[in-house]
Amino acid sequence: MTRPWLIALLTAALSAVLLAACGQSVPPPPDSIGTPINHTPPAAIRTLPLVDDTGKPTSLAAYPGKILVISDTMTLCQETCPLDTANVVQTARAIEHAGFGDQVEFASITIDPDRDTPARLATYRHLFDPAPADWTLLTGAPGILAQLWKQLGVYWQKVPEDNPPGTDWLTGKPLTYDINHSDLIFFFDRDGHERFVIDGAGHVEPGTQIPATLRGFLSDQGQSNLTHPEPGSWTAPQALQVISWLTQRQIPPHQP
Repeated sequence: MTRPWLIALLTAALSAVLLAACGQSVPPPPDSIGTPINHTPPAAIRTLPLVDDTGKPTSLAAYPGKILVISDTMTLCQETCPLDTANVVQTARAIEHAGFGDQVEFASITIDPDRDTPARLATYRHLFDPAPADWTLLTGAPGILAQLWKQLGVYWQKVPEDNPPGTDWLTGKPLTYDINHSDLIFFFDRDGHERFVIDGAGHVEPGTQIPATLRGFLSDQGQSNLTHPEPGSWTAPQALQVISWLTQRQIPPHQP
């Protein structure tokens, strides 16, 4: 007698073999999300001395065998960084929820080392409490970060603060300068190759956490970016598409 459960089991196994044989996999993200790259940065970039938000010395080499997602940020940005960071954190939470937190690391690295001390970065991270374990904030000596950003192609320039100046969300003191910068999200595979770049401010979808402190810190332009994102602004689900491709696992968005 033919057993139905055995037929079902054999059919499923055969289907899996056929799919593997046909090379079916998670496809690359579309160009509408960002730019595919296959570039190996200089090895020295991975060993540049950095400091994490706990004050511990580290480097990008501290994540061997992991997919690494790097974003440029600053804690006193009022236009785009809070939106980018909210999306990065939302993406990191989805990765953790899917059980891949030990395979992917998110590193938000400051472009403002003069103000972004480890203590300030730790306070910023705490705004997203509970912060995902696979997300860290990094700083370093100005010259070191200048090397890193030059190699990765990140533009940044210190400029005068607006008049009247904004107010530091942490200290309550007037801001003394601003930094114009590009908004880039870099995706590196497990072998340290740069594979994809997303350019532009984040489009924060409903359900994504923006801490009240940072929401209130947004300038008029930042509020406009939040409520009326420009076409092409990236979303957390789009970042997950890139990571799904790099891990070859479909990782769904996560809403708390």
